[in-house]
Amino acid sequence: MPPRPVLPVTVILAAALLSACTPPSAPTPAPTPTPTFSCVPEAGGDPVPCGPIEYEQAQKRDALYTEAESVYRNFWDEYMYAYTLKEPSISGALEADTMGTFRGYLDAEFAADRYTRRVSGSPVLVRVGRLPGLSRAGSVVALQTCYDASQSRYMRPDGVEVGGAIIDARMYFAFDGGSLKITDAEAKVVQSC
Repeated sequence: MPPRPVLPVTVILAAALLSACTPPSAPTPAPTPTPTFSCVPEAGGDPVPCGPIEYEQAQKRDALYTEAESVYRNFWDEYMYAYTLKEPSISGALEADTMGTFRGYLDAEFAADRYTRRVSGSPVLVRVGRLPGLSRAGSVVALQTCYDASQSRYMRPDGVEVGGAIIDARMYFAFDGGSLKITDAEAKVVQSC
């Protein structure tokens, strides 16, 4: 009978013994998931990844724009109603939503010698949107608005009836005693919204 090879068995036994003496490797820790945030850019558009600080700032900014739009829509309703009155009047709601330079514009607009009452048609608020990066008269946020009054008719103080227009406006908002109010505006007649 031929002799059995001893060397290969010895090598196998030595390798097994050596591997038993090697300390086990530490398990690789699982990566800790980091919270991911999505922020909508101030000008609008698709959300982008952002960190927790940017996320918090974006939430505050979004809340400010939401509040400004709410103030503007309340103002719009009251403003449209005021134009239907036979006698010019600035309601308490209009006073509550306005201040500063803009209040001066309203006072002049609703003065008895300048008041132009709406006699037909209903202006349509076509657009209210964010206007990032602009400030005027101490404002903290601004909105771009556009309304179409081209199908409306107005009676001037001299008894002449005139047609309305399409108005594009930048509305500026500032805080007054903790309340956000319209503080200034820039408006122009345009061909369409």
